[in-house]
Amino acid sequence: MEDVTNKTETSLATWNRVIEIYAPLHVRYPLGELIYKAGSYAAGTYLVSSGFVSEYNMPQKGRPEKSLLEILGPGDLIGLEVFLGGRTELHLSCARAITETELFFFERAAFMKLIEEEETIKSYCLSCLSHRFYSLKQGAFSPSNTPLEERVGRLLLGLAEKSGEHGEEGTVFLSPEVTRATLSQLLGVSTAKVDRAIAALPQISQVGEQMALSPESLRCWLASATDVGKSSLKRLFDDG
Repeated sequence: MEDVTNKTETSLATWNRVIEIYAPLHVRYPLGELIYKAGSYAAGTYLVSSGFVSEYNMPQKGRPEKSLLEILGPGDLIGLEVFLGGRTELHLSCARAITETELFFFERAAFMKLIEEEETIKSYCLSCLSHRFYSLKQGAFSPSNTPLEERVGRLLLGLAEKSGEHGEEGTVFLSPEVTRATLSQLLGVSTAKVDRAIAALPQISQVGEQMALSPESLRCWLASATDVGKSSLKRLFDDG
């Protein structure tokens, strides 16, 4: 599991030991393949070894577009509904490979046994859940009525924080697997629109096969855009 590089050495060593002892199923998904869909039986939990997975809700009445919840990469877990115990045996969202992806699959009963026996893994799972809850509460991935520039900016920032490669002077390089076509697929818009949105964002460039960005500049830009949006909304209510 050498590709799980965005976690601490302790986490990596722990997972390597767990994989050796519990022998989960090693599975591969090609780009674009559905891993599971909302409403299907949650047979177990997956550990992402390499690649990226999108977690999203399907379109619903009054909301014609699918809603992106999170991007998950090496070292992340998907299918954590098993933690809910008897409250549900079904997946609450969909998961799809957005790059060539490798995962380790722990069958439901085996995973529950694992977290009973491995306090470190149990704590890690709880940490993952709390982090995702916080991210969603903070609007890590914006709704579809948010300007595309903001949606692209938040998506890029999330990917940089999750698995970016740090360079000089605060620059972060995204994985070569994260392309403009990938962003287009995730956001449900054309590549041309993604290109225009990226052009409006500060300090984003293409270096070989990798996108490079300044997280600090992007955070400042997004904070400013959010303040403008709040001011516009306040004026709308005041006028009303």
